[in-house]
Amino acid sequence: MPFFSFSISKIKSPLKKYNITSNKVYFSKNTELWKILNKQSSSIINFLKHEKRVPVINIRKNILFCLPPSIGLGDSIEYAMAIKIISEKINFDKVAVAFSAEHSFVFKDIFNIGIVYPFIINNTEMNNFDTVFHLTLEIKSLINQKYSRSNIYEEIINFFNIKNVKQEHIEIQNQDKINKISIFPISSSPIRTMPIKILNELISVLVKEYIVELFLDHTSAISKFIYENINIRNIIIVDPKDKLDLISSIKNIQYGLFMDSGPLHVAKILNKRGLLFETSVSGKILLKNYNLIKGIENKYSSFFCSAPCGLTDIFNYNNAFGCYDALKIESSKCKNRNFKNMTNRGVKNYYLDFVRNPVGCLSSLNVQSIYNIIKKDLSL
Repeated sequence: MPFFSFSISKIKSPLKKYNITSNKVYFSKNTELWKILNKQSSSIINFLKHEKRVPVINIRKNILFCLPPSIGLGDSIEYAMAIKIISEKINFDKVAVAFSAEHSFVFKDIFNIGIVYPFIINNTEMNNFDTVFHLTLEIKSLINQKYSRSNIYEEIINFFNIKNVKQEHIEIQNQDKINKISIFPISSSPIRTMPIKILNELISVLVKEYIVELFLDHTSAISKFIYENINIRNIIIVDPKDKLDLISSIKNIQYGLFMDSGPLHVAKILNKRGLLFETSVSGKILLKNYNLIKGIENKYSSFFCSAPCGLTDIFNYNNAFGCYDALKIESSKCKNRNFKNMTNRGVKNYYLDFVRNPVGCLSSLNVQSIYNIIKKDLSL
């Protein structure tokens, strides 16, 4: 998605939620806004154009961090945590965040970053900053996060030469006796979503000893598909109305079973216990410096890949869709080519196919092994 600027002479209904004023110049990275603007009559568009991101020569006192577009809840937490640490450790006069979209509450309400521009920033506001810092332009390791996931928080603080510091953002009282287990099977990606077969088997084992609650998401096609294909008897379905409600719900869990998704990152800042099911992204990255959630190591390997491969999603490779193993492509060759020919174009159309037929590292999860680890962890 491009970084773009625009000005519009008349504000019609679809644009009103963005708080745009007529005949002002704005900058944005929002995909939805870009699509809406391109559908407007040319008679009301003063201009709409792609902007080139300009590298920073010197980092000065007033800094605007420009986020990449379309990041999820988990990545938002990592970006916000890093920016908060930077604002505390470096003597800036002004720190702001742009393009946080629907995750602005993470920056404002959880990490107390005072200046946040969710969807747009006008040229006058932009000119108040002598440093406009596009994170994925300046920090090269952040460019290929979809194909080679690393620790976003660590990459950013290392760039700014800040020692890794664990912040205590929210203090939650730990309960001694665990009688309820909360399962978070959903990710935005099918290669980080718990397979239906594994989920059903896990539920059938756990309900014999624990109250089991299952967190779903009515806005997700993957979640709806899972709901239609699991045995929901004897379990509690939790379907938060939005992400703020999700965070409030996670405050009340005792012990969570997590995939690599937003709830994992929320649980970490809430100091929650549980297990991470490692699939395509390493638990050493996701759980670094956090020991209340244990990682279940994934040892899957094939001729084409070995878990964890670093992917966060399926990809489009010459109009075929899947992961390295599903497409029979050697991961080392793709990485050596710097991920050329790999795109995310059209992948969402194939998500349910890969929920029905999980990739190798997901299929390799073993319920009995998971159960044994849960029992051992809960006995400590």
